[in-house]
Amino acid sequence: MAEERKRQKVYVAILNHGWLRREMFYMLERMRNTAYVDMYLEPLRKSWANPIFANRNKITKRFLEHEPKCDWLMMIDDDVVPQDNPMELFQATNIEEYDVIGIPAKVRQAGRSLNWVAYLKHPEKDAYAPVDFGLVDSDDDLMEVATIGSGLIIVHRRVLEAIRAAWTIEMDEDGIGTFGTDFAFCRRATAAGFKVYTTPWRRCEHYKEVGLTEISGYDDSDYHNQASNKYQMAWGDWAIGQRDWAFMESAINRLKPKRILEFGSGLSSLLMSERAEVLSLETDPEYAEEIRGKATDGNRLTVKIWDGAVVPEDYNARFDLIFIDDPPGKVTGGPGREASFRYAADHADAIICHDAGRHEERMLQHFILRTHFKLTGSSGQYQSRCHLWERK
Repeated sequence: MAEERKRQKVYVAILNHGWLRREMFYMLERMRNTAYVDMYLEPLRKSWANPIFANRNKITKRFLEHEPKCDWLMMIDDDVVPQDNPMELFQATNIEEYDVIGIPAKVRQAGRSLNWVAYLKHPEKDAYAPVDFGLVDSDDDLMEVATIGSGLIIVHRRVLEAIRAAWTIEMDEDGIGTFGTDFAFCRRATAAGFKVYTTPWRRCEHYKEVGLTEISGYDDSDYHNQASNKYQMAWGDWAIGQRDWAFMESAINRLKPKRILEFGSGLSSLLMSERAEVLSLETDPEYAEEIRGKATDGNRLTVKIWDGAVVPEDYNARFDLIFIDDPPGKVTGGPGREASFRYAADHADAIICHDAGRHEERMLQHFILRTHFKLTGSSGQYQSRCHLWERK
């Protein structure tokens, strides 16, 4: 007679602020009715506490003390809803071989990118990069990674029995946080010999309140990222984003400029100089040297230092395209971008402005460019996006 299959006991806690989305209620009903799984949902009033790492430790303590004893702890944030029933993972006959599983959701990060919260570790550095699920076999149910987010995280009992006070943050000797709760937990788990996995095709929706203009400022990490990887530079932050470069590249292909003047060096300098001669003016000597060091024989790039106010005389010529991306005065204490805009208006028939939706840049475009130039293209209206102006 065949051995009876073991039923997996799963303790589910939904970290909440007093309410749940209706989508979560629908999914909970599906989760409760999963074959071979016994689900124990923690009363919602218990999972409502701050700070979040303390809440997770309280939940873990209740899980370990729960009767009947459960095999797995599943924690779900109230703004994260799985698109597929996560309990189906426990129907795999080898499920007990796994330690930690995270079902990824998208998060908005500092570089104005939208990343899935599943990360691979750099082989030599203490640094992480998000998994590009576009390059992963979609048939794989689970794949090993370095860290995952805890928006929907599943942890086997043996992991939490082995790691005391599992949920915390990492800090340096000055008390400055270096890794948040999610990363710190995964780092402690892997250091203890456990393995972390993500689910390439099972994913979550992450509900966030965001303005429809603001959302245009963010880019998907799975989109057009080979250009930045080539130079080991991140999209976004003070640099251009993927959508900006797609817009700029399209404009360059149409305008076919031979000489481009750039105010403010960066990833854009390297990408544009693959297609034309680029003369780049930078106010920071150390950053200018860093960009020079990344250039190869395939980059027709000259980087020169300027004071942010007076363009060097040997640059006093006409250019086919001018790209304005130098620091604003309110950040550097310098003169801002007014000098760049006035010079561009006199020395080119095509101008691309980065950070075009920011108040200062909107005023400069309105008062300096609008009289003789026409706005012919945009990668979005958010403050981080680009506008293309062409002479009337």
